[in-house]
Amino acid sequence: MLGLGKRFDAAEEAAFRAIDLPEKGQQFRVYNCHRALGQTYKFKGEIGKAVHNYELALGIASSFNRHDVLFWAHYDLAKMLRNEGRLDDAQVHVEHARSHAVNGNSAYSLGHVMREQAWVWYKQHKLEEAKSEALRAAQVYEKLGAARSMEICTELLRDIEKELDGTPVASGQPGFNCELMRIVLLLARINSPF
Repeated sequence: MLGLGKRFDAAEEAAFRAIDLPEKGQQFRVYNCHRALGQTYKFKGEIGKAVHNYELALGIASSFNRHDVLFWAHYDLAKMLRNEGRLDDAQVHVEHARSHAVNGNSAYSLGHVMREQAWVWYKQHKLEEAKSEALRAAQVYEKLGAARSMEICTELLRDIEKELDGTPVASGQPGFNCELMRIVLLLARINSPF
């Protein structure tokens, strides 16, 4: 079994190979590669390289005029920047992600952007706003029957409530295995048709 570092290196290598071999009309494949590289660099702690690849992905995605594709690139950037403490930059990408969720008419994406907005406000200590937005996201997830997303939102609400009550909350870090799986699934989609 490969160690976590070697898995990220393998993911990085696979994405670079796919970028180097695009056929005509394969922009979506290149977009997915840059998004996967952004995720890979994020977990390797190379934030500058991650931002660069996410921005390349956004540049490519803008030619598709597909809200779902643009949503995920902005969402990924917002989440990463929030985790890095770059809350103003994260807010910009939350707003872009929101516009693509609304224009793409995706309730699931809208729930995600509401949850990310709640996270940004929580990190900015705007606790009442964070609570309100997290509750709205939870309502979306409940209507959709999105159990795992609802669970994550409930954990965020619990942390917000603790903070509102004056109880300090230990900040957690997302599980690497879950995030590695996202990168692997994204790389698998590289070979799927647009």
